Amino acid sequence: MESNLPYGSEIRTDYRTGGKCVIVPGRQNRPKEVEEEDDASTDLSKCPFEPNTVDRKNLEIMHTGDNPWEIMVIRNKFPELSGETPLSSRDGILAYTSGYGYNEVVIETPEHNVKLEDFDDDRIKRWIDILIEREEALYSRNYIAGVMVFKNFGAAAGASIAHSHTQIIAWPELVGTQKVELETIHKSKRETGKCIYEKAVEEEKARTMIEGKNFVTIAPFASRIAGESMIVPKRHVNYMLDLTDEERYELASTLKSIIIINKRIFGQQPYNIVFHEIKNERDFHFHVEVYPRLAKLAGIELGQNVFVNTVVPEDYAAEFKQNIVELSG
Repeated sequence: MESNLPYGSEIRTDYRTGGKCVIVPGRQNRPKEVEEEDDASTDLSKCPFEPNTVDRKNLEIMHTGDNPWEIMVIRNKFPELSGETPLSSRDGILAYTSGYGYNEVVIETPEHNVKLEDFDDDRIKRWIDILIEREEALYSRNYIAGVMVFKNFGAAAGASIAHSHTQIIAWPELVGTQKVELETIHKSKRETGKCIYEKAVEEEKARTMIEGKNFVTIAPFASRIAGESMIVPKRHVNYMLDLTDEERYELASTLKSIIIINKRIFGQQPYNIVFHEIKNERDFHFHVEVYPRLAKLAGIELGQNVFVNTVVPEDYAAEFKQNIVELSG
């Protein structure tokens, strides 16, 4: 992946969060040379998501299909948050909010070695529908302000279980990036009268990877992670429930394309998919971010909150589009 960056490196500002990242082309070996993750454990008796091992009696919330099931939703056996925790908080330098909330796991398939990109668009769309159904159920609980959907694939991306699954966490307050992105959107609307993500769709032409009828996929100008991409709906939608069936199908197809083409570019790699949305904030602009995990976070990321990205977003977008041409040809 040759770089066309006119300077040795650039410190870029992320319009989504105001954070900084350093684009440094050629600072490490090509990402495809990163050691590949093992696909899965060979001892399936130790996998807690197999049809014969999943604790349906104590953990199952719902499932679709039969023989044995198609998609199953369970309570997280080791949750970060619990609905049984009394809700309390304190302000000041030692501020805290108690760990009230909910954790669920969506097991995408009963088959251990099947990955998300192995499904057809209909099947991925049904997965999206289940995510939306569970979000709605969690938002109906008392005191829930934000729900986060994310998928970790591979040990380096934080997945402790190889069997394909997605996690959902319901929080009693808006936290982290959700809160920062909302503040950035409000600031943009005050200053320009326009949503920052709608501006991105207009101005990120050099880094546009896929443009469909309803969504645009971008390699963000200040990508924090090598090979980072962002799927943005063209119309203003703040919450996945508001996507039409047509939009959900296009989102399913786009996610599959990103995973497949990233595998062509970088080889088999761990990755994270994160759905960014807030149900009760109409100004928020729904989007999905995909992060290949080609390098580990180090001192500058953890200590300075500045990300170092060794793949220039413009170059990644160009190679991505070339791969689309090759696959379609």
